[in-house]
Amino acid sequence: MHDYVILSQVIDTLLLHFYHGESTTAKNLIDYNKNISALSDLKDEAYGVKNSNNDLRFVNHHFGGDKFRVMATTVKGFAVTLQNQDVSISFKSISQKTEKDYPEKFDFNSIVETKKQPVIRVEFRASFLARVGHENAIDYVLRLIRREFIQSYQIKINRIDLATDIQGYNFHELDRQRFRTRKKTTSGHDEERDSQGFYYFGRKFTGFSLGSGDDMIRVYNKSFEIKQNPDKAFIKTFAWEQNPKYDPNREVWRIEAQYRRAKLKTMYDDDNGLLDGFENVLAAIPSLWRRALESFTLIDLPEQTAIDHFLGFQRHKLGHKIPLETNTVSMRIKRAAVHPLWEAISSWNFSIGSKIKVLSAPVTGAFEWFANSVKSMLSTLLKYAGDLSPKILEDAFLRAEAEIMEDKGLTLVDNAVNNTLDYLGNCVNYALHTGENGIVERDTHSTLKINLPMYVREITKNLFDVYGTNDDYSLSRARILNKSLARLAI
Repeated sequence: MHDYVILSQVIDTLLLHFYHGESTTAKNLIDYNKNISALSDLKDEAYGVKNSNNDLRFVNHHFGGDKFRVMATTVKGFAVTLQNQDVSISFKSISQKTEKDYPEKFDFNSIVETKKQPVIRVEFRASFLARVGHENAIDYVLRLIRREFIQSYQIKINRIDLATDIQGYNFHELDRQRFRTRKKTTSGHDEERDSQGFYYFGRKFTGFSLGSGDDMIRVYNKSFEIKQNPDKAFIKTFAWEQNPKYDPNREVWRIEAQYRRAKLKTMYDDDNGLLDGFENVLAAIPSLWRRALESFTLIDLPEQTAIDHFLGFQRHKLGHKIPLETNTVSMRIKRAAVHPLWEAISSWNFSIGSKIKVLSAPVTGAFEWFANSVKSMLSTLLKYAGDLSPKILEDAFLRAEAEIMEDKGLTLVDNAVNNTLDYLGNCVNYALHTGENGIVERDTHSTLKINLPMYVREITKNLFDVYGTNDDYSLSRARILNKSLARLAI
């Protein structure tokens, strides 16, 4: 029986981008720009404050009962930043037009077209999210934005971090060998890195991360982080100490999943749809947590096996080293069971998410890719065979066809057709989930709208007229191609 305790599951980081909405009027835009201009004047005043610490260069400003600091410096790409103990809000002005710049008798209540770029950036402080919860924190900001700045807007989540704090399991260096993941990027957590790629504070191991940027997971000693940074102790007050199972004498470790918009907008959840919309992402938090644990899975690997993987060899009973083959390590990891800790934290606040699909827009290769492939093929063949005669070229194609025949039972041409059918199946799947109906990039200058039924008829013409014959190869070929064709579901 394992003594795992889940102390808290919270959103630790939340970064929102606001865009002008489709109902934005000329008056809305003018009023917004006036507000940003006034705040920019306050920023200039703050810039005159002399202090080497930019956090102390500000002027105070009130919006109703809400007190903010107008900072002397701002986030890159935005004109001015407001901060208080709960949030940091940055603003961008996308137009300098005033009433006098519009034609006479212009209807200022008319809808105007705005650039598709974020004009407000909101970053919540982790202490605020822990104290009031992400829903109340978001409500606070939405009320402020609507009251003071813009009424019509669209919100996108630019970054969200999901954190689970646990007791009852202390991670160590060998646990890096216990993760099953396709991600290649690995680093330690915090402070100094040693020659093996792990990070320590002095000699104390503090954690590591897997993946990078848009899609990653961090595992680190939260108790030790709080000792080094006491201002992060809010999570003890607002969460841990509210849990009757919390033991102040045991270390707390955090498992934290990070997603950014570049990854979120490619994800599809059956319950919530494409995770491009603000509400969709928030509703899919349990699913995002589930995906993080499935993408970075802690497995139940014996300690000696983990040591062998770390060293790259195992000891024979007579004492000599036996190098570990890559395939051997891969198969051990693949066959290992999920670690009990991962089973214990599989839900998000007692909710089990649905499985997330990751969608990629289907893209055809540009002609330049084909041209480069031909050039590379001829150069390699000349180095290999010393000649580019028709006979050498023919032999190269025959050898390639023999290899694909042995591997898949298809000719080179049939294999190309099969791959094209799979590509078209991806087109159908992408259109089904995103509503983008079969538009694929052909090159950097144009796009191709594919009429799928017509395209399929053309490339499969005469391929399946083999039934009733004794041609075993043709029958096998037809079955393979028909299976790919069935995935199109046209």
